[in-house]
Amino acid sequence: MRKCIKIILFLFCISLFLNIKTIAASDETIKVLDIETSTIIKELDSTEEVDKDVEKAIKSITRVTVQANPIPKQGYLIKIPLTKSLKIKNKWFEDIVSEVLLLYNPTTKEQGKIILYNDENSPMFFDIEYNFSPLIEKLNLN
Repeated sequence: MRKCIKIILFLFCISLFLNIKTIAASDETIKVLDIETSTIIKELDSTEEVDKDVEKAIKSITRVTVQANPIPKQGYLIKIPLTKSLKIKNKWFEDIVSEVLLLYNPTTKEQGKIILYNDENSPMFFDIEYNFSPLIEKLNLN
């Protein structure tokens, strides 16, 4: 009887560990949402190469978005969890981020928006002048 209880307890611990590992792994998934259809069209694992593209996008921030509705009617919303948190300090934002949202409209290839969350989990929208082509290639969105 004791052996049976130990086996059940062991299996429970293993299943709990696997569930925690699965949840943590899903946090590192890049998700691409088609804005027009509101559907996720692609999921990929986050990589350090994509992190470098995100850093370039952050460095290309030109100003805080002043539009009432900054989300375009067509294009992609790209949710990118970073493999390593990134400290950002510029005249509009100073915080550590672990996830970035990019708004990309194919009709404006060199312009887009980036959404950063502060420590209070409030989103801040910024305009960027960033060449999305290398990132779009890495995500296979051609």
